Amino acid sequence: MKNMPTHEVEINSPKIKQGPPGSILYSIGISLIAALGGFLFGFDMAVVSGTIPYLEKVFHLSGAGLGWAVSCCILACAVGAAFAGKLADVFGRKKVLLGTAILFSVSAVGAGWAGSYYTFIFYRLLGGLAIGAASGVAPIYVAETAPTRFRGRFVSFYQLAIVVGISASYYSNYFLLRTGDDAWRWMFSVGVVPAGLFFFCLFFVPETPRWLAKNGNDAEALRILTRIDGAVFAEAEMAAIRKTLQVKKGRLADLLQPRMLRIVIIGSLLGVFSQICGANAVFLYAPVIFAQAGAGLQDSLFQTSMIGLINFFCTFIPIMLVERVGRRPLLMIGVACMALAMSTLTFLFFIHAKGPAVLFVILLYIAAFCSSIACLTWVILSEIFPNRIRGEAMSIANFSLWTANFLLLQSFPMIEARFGITSAFGAYSVICFCILFFVWKFIPETKGKSLEEIEAQLVGLPDEPPFATK
Repeated sequence: MKNMPTHEVEINSPKIKQGPPGSILYSIGISLIAALGGFLFGFDMAVVSGTIPYLEKVFHLSGAGLGWAVSCCILACAVGAAFAGKLADVFGRKKVLLGTAILFSVSAVGAGWAGSYYTFIFYRLLGGLAIGAASGVAPIYVAETAPTRFRGRFVSFYQLAIVVGISASYYSNYFLLRTGDDAWRWMFSVGVVPAGLFFFCLFFVPETPRWLAKNGNDAEALRILTRIDGAVFAEAEMAAIRKTLQVKKGRLADLLQPRMLRIVIIGSLLGVFSQICGANAVFLYAPVIFAQAGAGLQDSLFQTSMIGLINFFCTFIPIMLVERVGRRPLLMIGVACMALAMSTLTFLFFIHAKGPAVLFVILLYIAAFCSSIACLTWVILSEIFPNRIRGEAMSIANFSLWTANFLLLQSFPMIEARFGITSAFGAYSVICFCILFFVWKFIPETKGKSLEEIEAQLVGLPDEPPFATK
């Protein structure tokens, strides 16, 4: 891709060379604080698993009532994701994250000490709104504040934080079992601790320089860029940001422009594919799957715990490799392994295979998923949308992602009951091959490029035609 002249002129300026270098520790610190939103995402999503027996007893729930108590959060995620981007564009990324921290806190205490089923549902819906909002805004915040050379790695922290949050909820639930009949109330309420920490820490991070520049505060944006990546590149980065913002602020109608719409569709499809590939069905219905492969209850729970370990350790793979190998190659390798593993799993269930072979293939599939599309979806979505429409475009992609997640979790037991688990896995294997083609055809490589260079590559700058998208 072409180098923009503004970069060369500004970097050669003697005035800039006299400035201070950037602080990598400062960049890591603000990225980790933003990633706490991912921890709360994972914790709040998974904590309900340990409370199910209590909820059934306390609220006298039917199967439908229990299903809604568990799944209502996911629908609220879609709603939160739909509105968070616009709010982040209007009020700023940091203020929206502060709002999610408040919602997480209120939801944790409210759900934990709800006196009725409907009150409990209300507070779980608030938690879902917070999860959906955080899932869209936190990756944007990290992408807009991270140095270009570390951006993919820093955004990958977000997925790791989600995984750690899920694991933390499991351990928290286990240790709180000893608190008696009200254990479920403490399981929810303990979530106020990380939510409060997130709220407190956000006061020590800045607003993103892209949002500040978009809203006319160039001086503060330049100051933050200098602290993040040093004075040598701060002016050049500001010049590039200004160039992408030469047109008036992004409007919803801008999303319908052909060049913009294409990127929004690509991002939304990537979000949908990351959910309908079948991984979340494996995560949530693992005991059922292992039982059909001949495992007893104790064995199936042990094998499910192995999935959790694979999920955790394989999340480090993209963190280590995303800036070396690149987004696109890592994604293609991972999705190809997913497709092969899911096809093998379909064949194993077709021939009614039992025992270690099924476990091995499922673990291989989960390893490939966690090493690629699970993490890289957040990285790519945080990078590919232009500055002036990033919040609204991310809302659409994130809404699509959460809606697909809900539909997958609702459809898996119905497909399994009507057509059999072999048919479900066969469908997921076909989807994985479709994802592989989609990535090869439409996903660009963004490694080593600033957000403004990516924008120029994909949609062009206000006064320039777009560059090649491959």
